[in-house]
Amino acid sequence: MGQSVDRCDVVILGGGPAGSSTALSLRRHEPSLSVVLVEKTRYADRRIGETLPPMAKVFLDHLHVWDAFQAQGHREVFGTTAAWGEPAIRENPYVFLMRGTGWHLDRVRFDDMLAVEAEARGVRVVRGSRLDRAGAEGRAWRLRLSNGQELWTRFVVDATGRRAVFARGRGGSLAIRDRLVGFVRFFTEPAGRDPSTLVEAVAEGWWYTAGLPGGLRVVACMTDLDLGRRLRLRDETAWSHQLASTIHVSRRVGDALPNGPMLIRPAESRCLEPAAGENWLAVGDAASIFDPLSSQGIVKALQAGIFASYAIADLLVKGDSSGIARYRRLVRDEFENYWQTRARYYQEERRWPESEFWQRKRGRLDEIVPGR
Repeated sequence: MGQSVDRCDVVILGGGPAGSSTALSLRRHEPSLSVVLVEKTRYADRRIGETLPPMAKVFLDHLHVWDAFQAQGHREVFGTTAAWGEPAIRENPYVFLMRGTGWHLDRVRFDDMLAVEAEARGVRVVRGSRLDRAGAEGRAWRLRLSNGQELWTRFVVDATGRRAVFARGRGGSLAIRDRLVGFVRFFTEPAGRDPSTLVEAVAEGWWYTAGLPGGLRVVACMTDLDLGRRLRLRDETAWSHQLASTIHVSRRVGDALPNGPMLIRPAESRCLEPAAGENWLAVGDAASIFDPLSSQGIVKALQAGIFASYAIADLLVKGDSSGIARYRRLVRDEFENYWQTRARYYQEERRWPESEFWQRKRGRLDEIVPGR
């Protein structure tokens, strides 16, 4: 006898903020739909992306997870600082935005909390498994997971991050706009250090650091992949030498001690086209990725999951596909608006006119790269 196939209305591949937000919003907006959330990890490995700006409270409230979030005790921050366009640091306190505090997250605990909250609302969460293969069955999908489980579903949400494994298998292509990559290290530091995000531009890119919960500090050098290779930033000694040449970030790190190995993470800006097709759509980083300078990755993911849930519910409950079309346009327009804003921000830094990095970011060198 063949293995039994579990049937459901929606399968969400990926249990990060975008996937969990979609699941939570679906259960709130249309509880008649059965939802399965598939996460490849068991929420144990360290994750990059720790900044949550004040506006996130709106979406956490909407998803009814604000109390659970507050109970986790993430590190409150009251603004950002940047040495950008000039050597001196400029402060951007959140109080003047009238939105309260922001947070620096323990991302593993945050992501796990969202999945646990989704589970409490009736979402079936499959941890430690990923998509093995997918095939169409009429107007539905049959999925096989790496744990051997098979799912039959009416709709698939690709929340697999930058890999966009399902969407790319359905013909989605990536428009990649730059080559940015982060060379990231974590440190353990004494209590009482300033936790606010600090960004410092340098000749071949920019650095950032932020204080995290549990006495940790993240420090990252952001540059283009080829320039990072030229600077040998994979080598911890070369990376430390570059850190020492910064004015402000090196002071903020001070005598903090390294905690764990170097992590190298792609951070290129890119957009999936199309972001939705017949009975599937992509959310979060699977749909589009913004420059980390924006600090909008998690908020964008939470918001996209909410919008996606409305489009999915309209299709599956009402037979109305117009929401899917609107979602495709939303992803495309949001990315183009972001790209214009990003260009203006990079234009503000003009201290190194001969730098290849800054020439690319200011549009003097072509930085559009082939999709991959």
